[in-house]
Amino acid sequence: MKAREFCEKAWQEIASHFPDFTVTKKGQNLKKISKNKDLTFEIHFQASRHNYSCSAEFSVHFSIYSKSMIKANINNGFIYGGELESLIDRGRIFRWFPLTGASYQHSVNEIIELLEKYILPICENFEDTKVNIQNILNEDAKNIDLFYYIYFFDGKDSAEQYLNKFINQSNLKKRFKGLYHSLENVAKESIDINVDEFSGASTIKFAYLNGIKIEG
Repeated sequence: MKAREFCEKAWQEIASHFPDFTVTKKGQNLKKISKNKDLTFEIHFQASRHNYSCSAEFSVHFSIYSKSMIKANINNGFIYGGELESLIDRGRIFRWFPLTGASYQHSVNEIIELLEKYILPICENFEDTKVNIQNILNEDAKNIDLFYYIYFFDGKDSAEQYLNKFINQSNLKKRFKGLYHSLENVAKESIDINVDEFSGASTIKFAYLNGIKIEG
């Protein structure tokens, strides 16, 4: 069996355990629409470009998009997501799941378990926007993209609270604050939020242009 066929077999087996998701691309993409029809929850499998006949592996990714945020041109509609291990936050940054030999069934079973344990509850949480945002505000701020979600669905004050918490917990705190205050000396029309000098810079620019205050 070719490496791609190994991957597709695994993806389809995993997909069969999630009947609420629509399956496309031979199991590579699983999509579910929220009850209010605005959000799209997507599980995506990415085959390694180094796969060959005797070795196959793939990674797992998850993302949430909002139709209304896309229409409003907010962060391209992206709310939350990333590679599975980075979202689970167990100390790993990225993980490839092997499919060769006995690894096949172990990887398939583990992915099903991880998706059921971590990803399905996230989907459920995002079904109730008000409660979800309040819970996010009460927790550690670990994901800068959630700033846009909070800004769009709950307003400036909540977004400001979240962004300041994120910055103060970040290793890039000084850099974020330095960029923000440097913008005070720049004409607003010359600020390009599509240019990301470093990770998160475009968010700081967006915040400044939309009147979000950063402490310190």
